[in-house]
Amino acid sequence: MLRHDRRDIALLLPIALVGLIALGSTAFAQKSRKQTVAYTPPNLSLTAEPGVIMVCEGAGPALVQLNARATSNYPIRYRWTTNGGRIQGDGAAVTWDLSGMRPGYYKAYVDIDTGSGDEACQAFSSTTVLVNRCPPPPPPAPVCPNVSIICPDRVDTNEPVTFTSTLTGGSGNISPAYHWTVSAGKIIDGQGTPSIRVDTNGL
Repeated sequence: MLRHDRRDIALLLPIALVGLIALGSTAFAQKSRKQTVAYTPPNLSLTAEPGVIMVCEGAGPALVQLNARATSNYPIRYRWTTNGGRIQGDGAAVTWDLSGMRPGYYKAYVDIDTGSGDEACQAFSSTTVLVNRCPPPPPPAPVCPNVSIICPDRVDTNEPVTFTSTLTGGSGNISPAYHWTVSAGKIIDGQGTPSIRVDTNGL
């Protein structure tokens, strides 16, 4: 009877060993699956508002808002650089000061890093802003001069009368054009000039 039990044990032992190896392989596969993490590289986009800016002397700072939109499974670090102007702040949203820059196109760059040390966990983007100079101020509007007319105090009957205009003040760069009208008599000389003669016959 004892021999019979030993023989049965001998027959069952290889089966138990195969089952143990199968269980060990399954546990190892499960452990390996748990250690495998599906990582997606970060997505990144960059916008600038406004895309065109006027730089006016004495008009205050010329500021552009930069916004980086990124997605990642891990915390993100942002590094900003430009080829002109100054970046103010850090993180996903910063201010770009372009005060004093000459007209032209300028670029801002952002590089993000998720901190995993893997190259696939980095992303890069850039945007361009056009700087325009303010147009020169318009020339000041001309100031009209004051016009006065000089005429004699007394006029003899049927004798011509002379009227003379004078200009005072004004911008000084105005070329006057004269056009005379009279309520009585007839202009006989000087139309288009500062002085005219009027015929008073019959008045």
